[in-house]
Amino acid sequence: MSTTEHSFDHHLSGPPTFSSLQEYISRKDDIHFWWLYVAAILERHGLEKKDQELLAGLGGTYPTFLYGDVVVKLFGYMQSSEKSFEAERAAKLLLATDREIAVPRLGGEGRLFEDAHNPWSYLITTRMPGVTWQYADLNTEQKLRVAHELGCQMRRVHALSPSGIATHDDWSGMDVTRAIANSSLPAHLVAQVNEYLAGLGSFDPVFVHGDVMFRHVFVENGHLSGIIDWGDAMVTDRHYEFAKLHLDLFNCDKSLLRAFLAASDWPMTKDFAKKAMGMALYRQAHGLMQHYAMDVFYTLPTLLPLQDIETLDELANELFAV
Repeated sequence: MSTTEHSFDHHLSGPPTFSSLQEYISRKDDIHFWWLYVAAILERHGLEKKDQELLAGLGGTYPTFLYGDVVVKLFGYMQSSEKSFEAERAAKLLLATDREIAVPRLGGEGRLFEDAHNPWSYLITTRMPGVTWQYADLNTEQKLRVAHELGCQMRRVHALSPSGIATHDDWSGMDVTRAIANSSLPAHLVAQVNEYLAGLGSFDPVFVHGDVMFRHVFVENGHLSGIIDWGDAMVTDRHYEFAKLHLDLFNCDKSLLRAFLAASDWPMTKDFAKKAMGMALYRQAHGLMQHYAMDVFYTLPTLLPLQDIETLDELANELFAV
């Protein structure tokens, strides 16, 4: 849809409303529905242009739109929307302290409405070059190269000194077992969750992205060009990254995992697999509090005979032992 079909002189009557979660999901990527709100943001920041196409960024939890070389992301409706806005804003400010990290840069922010309970906060960021991992059609050599480049990037990310970033403790009160029951893991493994987590030991807390999956990694000419969507970033154990990085992006390919680990100078310990598994369990619980759907383990039924794997320790070794 082109902006030439619309003018920039509309006034908003109020926040968008939805009768149900299903309606919100069905409208989330609808350019016609969101045009007035996006246009108001663009006009407020002097970004409106003639003959500029507005595109929807598909697949995320919040309405996101591409307009020329900028991206507009709105946060609302979801119970955790303001928490997600603050998390992504804080992450962008922290990431800006290291210009070598390839991420979108924060160009503007605000709230569409003065309603403290329904402000519809938004962020404006730069647009990443290239295409997402899922559309990059990478061969094996290129995948290994991008995995290596991701490792170099995450080494820099984990070395940042966070301030004002949400921590694992900010999500206290989670029912992890219930969250895992809403995943692809079978019941006999779900029953072991509490005991497994109790044996994890101390955390190695760093600033993590937490959602490095196939839609959030951009590639151009066979090289990593950027990492987007930092709304789930937090300070927690560094092994938290692997829930999405390895189980989703790498599709459990251990050659890619090894390339990442080597490039990141990962502090390997004998309990690496156990910690990675434990933090994947926590990621599932966090995810269900942050989003309307989450299944960290969705790829596993097609990769492993889960019913034949008797313990979470056995599953951890299958997935993460290198």
